[in-house]
Amino acid sequence: MNKNKKPLWTYTIIPGVMVLLLILVFALDNAFQLGLNRYGLHPRDFERVYGLFTFFFLHGSVEHLLNNIIGFFVLSSLLRYYFPTIFFKVMAGLIFFPAVLTFFIASEGVHIGASGTIYALAVFLFVSSLFRLNRYLIGLSLLIVFLYGGLWWGIFPIEERVSWEGHLSGTIVGFLAAIIFYKAPINVEAKEPSPKFESEDTPDIIGDQWKTNYQVDIRYIYTDENDPISHSDDTDDRDNSQSSSAVSSNEQR
Repeated sequence: MNKNKKPLWTYTIIPGVMVLLLILVFALDNAFQLGLNRYGLHPRDFERVYGLFTFFFLHGSVEHLLNNIIGFFVLSSLLRYYFPTIFFKVMAGLIFFPAVLTFFIASEGVHIGASGTIYALAVFLFVSSLFRLNRYLIGLSLLIVFLYGGLWWGIFPIEERVSWEGHLSGTIVGFLAAIIFYKAPINVEAKEPSPKFESEDTPDIIGDQWKTNYQVDIRYIYTDENDPISHSDDTDDRDNSQSSSAVSSNEQR
């Protein structure tokens, strides 16, 4: 057992802190009736561009918050585990850039919630898994499809009062991020063990035993095409000594 291996729970610390922050913002907003949702993202309103930074932290209801923090915690923990070296830069990009794209393409209204980042995380992990020939990452991609396969309907304008533009923005940003970081190293604990091959110094068990030095006795029999006897079945009954003498006489001619 590797003594330097980190316990799995340590990869959930930072995602857990971020979830607590989302809960704290929502709790303060409702406890003191601050009405923070008005500071959400207002598409193409450059006087309220601060919405690019508040978009992720605001939620409209307890149900909205719970749905988002569960998915965010699971996916961000997976990101933290599989890609620890790029976690912070990827996470920052997946929070900020979906808001930027939503700012330009969304319809009028106030857009809030962490769902754009959740879509970005799901797509990033899924595509990154397919880029690497690693059975653990392939298993991760199948897990994401199983757990969040229903998310993809959210990128279409099906439900009212749902920011499908934010979902679509997150999907696009997650895909682009996976391409940008397709060479990023994964956690060494998640790497498959390298296959072990026999060393060239290992003696070959078979060696040259397939070769043989046995002499094969090949006999040539002289026959006369005009001799009808040569075509008869009696030829098979001739003595071996007669065949040998026939060979000798043929060679002397």
